[in-house]
Amino acid sequence: MFTRTGLLAVMLTFLLLTTAACGGKSSPEELTYTAPFEIGITAGNFLPGTEVQYRGITDGMAEVYVKGKRALKQKADSLSWQGQVRDGVSLDLELRVLWFDESTLHVGGTAKVTVTGAHVQDATPPQEATLMFGNAPVLYTVQKGQAIPGALLTYEGKTDDGAELGGMDDYPYRKIGDSIVWAGAIRENIWLQLDVRVTVYTEQTLTVTGFASLWIEP
Repeated sequence: MFTRTGLLAVMLTFLLLTTAACGGKSSPEELTYTAPFEIGITAGNFLPGTEVQYRGITDGMAEVYVKGKRALKQKADSLSWQGQVRDGVSLDLELRVLWFDESTLHVGGTAKVTVTGAHVQDATPPQEATLMFGNAPVLYTVQKGQAIPGALLTYEGKTDDGAELGGMDDYPYRKIGDSIVWAGAIRENIWLQLDVRVTVYTEQTLTVTGFASLWIEP
């Protein structure tokens, strides 16, 4: 029998093993993040931004509708959904049923968020949003003159004071192990915060690793 904490431990272990190796993928206009995700869906409502609806208990099982099709679920059963939550944002959910009662279905697993047509701007993320994803592992290596994906911070090269960052008003130098925190918008109603640390820097490249958080209003 799976416990709630046991299920989450298995899911998060798998997530960290797979994403630590590859990190958040990116191109100048496409950003991808994979984050642990847990949510409660109240009976009669949809998981925000998706076509997943919980309708209560039938014959001792959770009655879930996915894209209009009924799926009866037990504890530890899978629950997947892929689709667009708004223009330029696709979501791929790989979840498991943690527990349920007549009022709420609780699911947890991983969420892969892909943002296309990214246009990075300075902005302050909201405290809350309809969809929130945190602790998405990222690992980036950027060339001199390039920006850290999802941020307006560029790598300007190696100096005696450390790795020099462009695009910031504060002290721009970082040494190995130092933190870099950046927050902004990557599309309309999509906000990102990066909390990373410098792992390696050379004359030509900077490597950082850490976590990303996302706020999305569908």
